[in-house]
Amino acid sequence: MPDLHLATSLNTFLILLAAIGAGAFAYVSYRVTLPPVSRLLRSTLTTLRGLSLFLLFLLLGEPLLSLVYHHSEKPVFAVLVDQSKSMTIQDRSGDRKERLLKAVDAPAFKTISSTSDMLFGAFDTKLHLLQAISRDSLTFAGEGTDIGGALKQLKSLMAERNLQGVLLFTDGTVTAGPSPLYEAEELGIPVFAVGIGDSSEPHDVLVRRVAANTITYVGNRVPVDATIKSSGTSNERVEVTLLEGGKTLDRKTITLESGTREYDVPLSFTPDQEGTQKFAVEVSHLAGEISYQNNRSSFFVKVLKSKMQVVLVAGAPSADVSAIRRALQDDKNIEVKTFIGRGGGQFYEGLLTDQVLRDADCVILVGYPRVGDSAPALIAIARAAELGKGLFFIPSRSIDFQKLKTLEPYLPFVVTALTEEEGQLFFSLSDDQRNHPIFRTSIADVSSKLPPVFVAGLSFHAKPEAEVLAHARIQNVTTNDPLFLSRRVNRSKSLALACYGIWRWKTYSEGITGAEPVLENFMSNSVRWLVTRDDERPVQVRPTKEVFGGSDPVEFTAQVYDDNYKPIEAGEVSLSVTKKDQSSQLTLMSLGNGRFEGVIDPLPEGDYRYTARVVAGGRQLAEEKGTFSVGGLNAEFLDTKANKHLLQQIALRTGGRYYEPEDLHRLPDDLASLAGYRVREVNMSQQLELWNKTWMLGLLIGLLALEWILRKRYGML
Repeated sequence: MPDLHLATSLNTFLILLAAIGAGAFAYVSYRVTLPPVSRLLRSTLTTLRGLSLFLLFLLLGEPLLSLVYHHSEKPVFAVLVDQSKSMTIQDRSGDRKERLLKAVDAPAFKTISSTSDMLFGAFDTKLHLLQAISRDSLTFAGEGTDIGGALKQLKSLMAERNLQGVLLFTDGTVTAGPSPLYEAEELGIPVFAVGIGDSSEPHDVLVRRVAANTITYVGNRVPVDATIKSSGTSNERVEVTLLEGGKTLDRKTITLESGTREYDVPLSFTPDQEGTQKFAVEVSHLAGEISYQNNRSSFFVKVLKSKMQVVLVAGAPSADVSAIRRALQDDKNIEVKTFIGRGGGQFYEGLLTDQVLRDADCVILVGYPRVGDSAPALIAIARAAELGKGLFFIPSRSIDFQKLKTLEPYLPFVVTALTEEEGQLFFSLSDDQRNHPIFRTSIADVSSKLPPVFVAGLSFHAKPEAEVLAHARIQNVTTNDPLFLSRRVNRSKSLALACYGIWRWKTYSEGITGAEPVLENFMSNSVRWLVTRDDERPVQVRPTKEVFGGSDPVEFTAQVYDDNYKPIEAGEVSLSVTKKDQSSQLTLMSLGNGRFEGVIDPLPEGDYRYTARVVAGGRQLAEEKGTFSVGGLNAEFLDTKANKHLLQQIALRTGGRYYEPEDLHRLPDDLASLAGYRVREVNMSQQLELWNKTWMLGLLIGLLALEWILRKRYGML
């Protein structure tokens, strides 16, 4: 039964006085009646009138009825199990999967369940809640291990529950997500950990990293830098091979020294035909390796025909202009024509003509246009953008935003506010944009270490069709303000930065490992993205990624336009995906406006070909072909030793314990010794505004109506 509490704005004396007054008035009203009636009827009518008057007076005081419920809640104990691919490794400690399955079946959990509510979950890159943990409920196919993300997700799911402890079963090797130490401390409860696997260096050789240009040109030599890691070896020789399909393009032999070492192996190839091509770096196997799944790493390269022509237009000389021009000139596949403003709408290099812009593949604007710049040059740039030339806008403090409106139809933003204040902020990439072609090579890895850039003069708002590639970060807080945007509509592509001072990425990044060429990579990749014209075709069907994880669904998107680039609504896009003698069929679903999408359930690892047929009005509009791969993402096998030190730190900092699987019998006693691991009393209250309830008005009307009915029934005046 809940506790009842009644509160009102009236004091007790007034309520008592009202009760006496209502009763007295009702008594006087029915002391003598015409015609005379029985004592029982007079008492009934007196009671009805007295209650009605008292209730009416009480409602004027806005009474509030509080109901307080009490119940006990057992402590909740969460058991989270790592189901990533690394748990399938067999090392010196034995088969990790079998050791884990044996450990989760320990008698200790029956003891804990008698005093606690058990919560079970399996995690890889995400946390999945389970009814119970069994061999059939765990896939061990996850493409990553995100301990921090699992703890963060658990915290949000259990915000209202009496969560008092967490137990992790994992090898502790984190390949994705936020810091598990930070997230464990944020939970504010003890985190226990069971380390699965051997923490000593295994006998293994693997391809740790492959770096190559994602876009190149026919006939150009493409360097491929492979990093090979070995451990537990002693003067053994292995062969590192660069492959395209079954064809060997380059080969090097290295000798593996004792201990844990990394070796940089330079390879190269020269493409002889255009198109997207798949390559792989493979290191030969050693007897007794802990895993052969990390001996190969694949990558894709898009091969184009010729060099890119870039026109760089600047409002005035500046540090950004110099740094960007040098970065572009360092790329031998880019030819740069520079036009730098000298005031009065003129350029040092002469006239910026329509012919110069027609010959260009893309136009980069740095601090342009400014006050006083000529309208003809700006209109010529707008005509070039209308023809499909890529456009990259980089602001400065002296931008003329009124003139910029001429180019606004082709840019990925609109200017929503103008300010005079200058501030500094950092470049922040979201996780889902780190694989964007512009951020490949080393950019994504070092983006958090880059020096700050400047913002002033404008506030960007992304257009609906634009994509935000990076946000502004102020100290450690990532805002919703877009800092780098892209737009792709029909044949038109554009990029825009909302900041300036990117010369600092070059000047102030010296000494940061991997950051030295970041500006060169950023500008080269941006130009390549702008000038790649595969998406000029009116019909496009493609997978959302070139390489899918083994547990990822395979997603396809399509855009279907007519020859005038008007979307076709009533089209049908059908796909056939094949691998040797295997075949899957898929019909994409229309999203409207000429867009389609579809998903195939996760496929076995390997290379696949697809053929897409697009039909509209009974006529086949196009047939698209391409390739993609499933698997080959070896993040879970790049570091095959268990990280028990991390698990011990998590347990130490949160007040938990670290166990080997054989020591789990100590867990119930350790939980019982925790001061906070107790049943908690939960009080839940509910408040009812009686004066604002329809049923209270109905009760008052009912009492008055019953009195009136009785009076009429007995003919009373």
